[in-house]
Amino acid sequence: MISKIDYKGLQISSWLILLMPLFLITGPFLPDLSLVILILIFLYNSFNLKLKNFYQEKFFKFFLLFYVLIVFSSLISDYKLFSLKSSLPYIRFGLFTLASYLIFSLRKENITYLSKIFIYIILILFIDAMIQYLFSYNLFGWKVDDSNFRVTSFFGKDEVLGSYVVRFFPFCLSIILFAKKKLNVSYSKYIYFFILASSFIISFISGERNSFFLILISTITIILTCKNLRKIFLISSLIAILLISILTIFDKRIKNRMLDFTLYQLGLTGEKERLFLFSEIYEGHYTISLKMFKEKPLFGHGTKSFRKYCGKKENYLAEGACTTHPHNIYMQLLAETGIISFMIVFSIFIFLAIKLAHISYASFVRKNSLQSDYITLIYIFYFVNLFPIAPSGNLFNNWMSIIYFFPSGYLIYLKNYDANN
Repeated sequence: MISKIDYKGLQISSWLILLMPLFLITGPFLPDLSLVILILIFLYNSFNLKLKNFYQEKFFKFFLLFYVLIVFSSLISDYKLFSLKSSLPYIRFGLFTLASYLIFSLRKENITYLSKIFIYIILILFIDAMIQYLFSYNLFGWKVDDSNFRVTSFFGKDEVLGSYVVRFFPFCLSIILFAKKKLNVSYSKYIYFFILASSFIISFISGERNSFFLILISTITIILTCKNLRKIFLISSLIAILLISILTIFDKRIKNRMLDFTLYQLGLTGEKERLFLFSEIYEGHYTISLKMFKEKPLFGHGTKSFRKYCGKKENYLAEGACTTHPHNIYMQLLAETGIISFMIVFSIFIFLAIKLAHISYASFVRKNSLQSDYITLIYIFYFVNLFPIAPSGNLFNNWMSIIYFFPSGYLIYLKNYDANN
């Protein structure tokens, strides 16, 4: 197999994988272009090398089932052509998984390189975010949004700094942990401390309350399941929470955004007559989603149909309730692709919750490890990113989908690596 490999294509693919975290900061164009090039090279190699076993992976079969369902939901949608534009090309994310699996299998050193890239990216984002927080301008001269105080760093007008760092957080740790033998072990604990503390602080000063919620869930789950990281994470999280508490006490901008405004949106303060789930606007999103689900419960209205449906006058609910997506992946699945697709994704979350509970029990009660920590961290990545009650981005958006699928090829590689070693 190695003798027939397209080495130039392999080198290009490696660079595209390594630069993907950086490309995601620039917006959707470069990541998607890289994805297409990566897939074309993989398809050429898989045909040339007859890599039929790659397509036999359980993950890919599971993905194909989900893919067929979302395409079918588009075919029977009232917004057929619009919906098919997002569902048909969705196959690229399943192929992205297989392509990254091949790259990690053939060039294991990429994991070490990727770990260093993640460390440098988080370091640079942390420095730039702190500069923007302290001086109102980042290194590029982009001003912080004073109206609701959102630190965005290099993401500019896109308020996703916290989401980017926190969603990648367990994946980043897994990469670093696996590559640790190639790094200087003497200072690896300081790297873990920095990654956790900086992720906590970035998520907080970015004003993204959901990101802060997810970093808390991630940290608690890591402490419960990853025996080798437990001590350093307990210490690091306590220090990070202390720093955040100080910021909340002495900075009114942070307090107003993260505490006062949250209580107001929930209906706990102000003149609102009742409590709300996250906010009045989010509750509007969910109400419209459930209405869509009741109309077409089996296969939904088609991918990305939420914006079309809620835009109609007869479906108007309240100001702000209509947007591009429902801001929750499960509500989006129910509304746009129906109950079967919903159950597929929700079953993954339930499986992960049970798996992590078993790992935690073995770690605390039986004092042993059922799973390598670097694999457990990828389980935590998906457990957190699929957390049901957390608001989220558009499931069928290419930026979010790349984040969701980026660790999957790496996970397949790790499972095979552990099985063979």
